[in-house]
Amino acid sequence: MKKYDLQVHTDASPCSRASPEDVVEAALEAGLDGIAITNHDTLEGFDAVNTLAPADLTVIPGVEVTTTQGHLLALNVNKAPPQDDPLTVIDAIHNQDGLAILSHPFDKLREYYTDNLAEIASLVDGVEVLNSRCLVPQYNQNARSFAEKHSLTITGGSDAHFPMEVGRAYTMCEEPILDAIREGTTQTGGRGGYFSGHVATKLNDALAYLNL
Repeated sequence: MKKYDLQVHTDASPCSRASPEDVVEAALEAGLDGIAITNHDTLEGFDAVNTLAPADLTVIPGVEVTTTQGHLLALNVNKAPPQDDPLTVIDAIHNQDGLAILSHPFDKLREYYTDNLAEIASLVDGVEVLNSRCLVPQYNQNARSFAEKHSLTITGGSDAHFPMEVGRAYTMCEEPILDAIREGTTQTGGRGGYFSGHVATKLNDALAYLNL
């Protein structure tokens, strides 16, 4: 099976210091077949990574969109969707023929979903059920249960903000990744509970605040 990390941030996100060069190197070292660049509310960072990536590393343009509830991964889009309510964001993603994936949807230590869950489930293309930055295992388990209840495609992603995180969680499939998501034939691998990544992020935020 091929392995794709479907949530990777570069230094185009303020909370990350992973350069495009470091992301490509880390993805290759992790033995990944592809990655999605999903910076916060911007497509910046994708072009740089895509230019540096070798032909055997698929790079998917994406955005981690801030909604009025939790975050949404917009995959295979060419324009950053608006920061709005989840239903509006999902519609904007689909208008670009993109895929909408709920990102760490029930992680109560971050932004999470509480309202209109049935309607959201009827519209999204998948649920991230393995996010390596979910410190509490139950949060990933709740996402998996939600996906199973609503017969939704499952995905995994590291949510990497630093090179050493790339590939800690990933999505597996036999066919091209976007087709596999649409057809619901994906599996996940890797692990969650990556506490030191959160520590590194807080340190990075503090350094950025001090302009260091």
